Amino acid sequence: MNPQASAPSEPQRAPTPSIGNLLAAAFGACMIALAIGALWLVLYLAFPRLHAETWLALPVAVLLGPVIRGWVMTAAWPATLLAALAMLLAAAYFRLLLVASDLAGSFGMGFMQALRHAGAGMLMHLSWLSLDPDAMATYALAAVLAGTLAWRMPARPRRPRRG
Repeated sequence: MNPQASAPSEPQRAPTPSIGNLLAAAFGACMIALAIGALWLVLYLAFPRLHAETWLALPVAVLLGPVIRGWVMTAAWPATLLAALAMLLAAAYFRLLLVASDLAGSFGMGFMQALRHAGAGMLMHLSWLSLDPDAMATYALAAVLAGTLAWRMPARPRRPRRG
């Protein structure tokens, strides 16, 4: 009797994604994060009484983690990293757009005009200055939440290709 044949087989490991797949997934995660950041701003501006500039990061993370794992990257560790980074990108983009809308309102100009005149460097600097420690902690918690949800979610089964 062959001892190797009766030994339990090791579980199958998921194949490591290629560099091309990782780059495409990173691009997709960035696009999703930017879209969610813009949607976050729309919700903030549409419902100002909610004061959603900080606490809405947690529902965004609950949405973003499973979306990244289910539709962008099915492997667990890259999806976890992408979800956490995408959450931070969405929060940064939201803060940048929020500063641009504040500038537009303060100086009586249009939103696009404020974006053009202020420039990316000034908007990023003002966004950083507008952060308080509570907001930073909430955004970090949201990034951890998005990564955890991406890690824990089962991967979407692959459909066989038709050919």
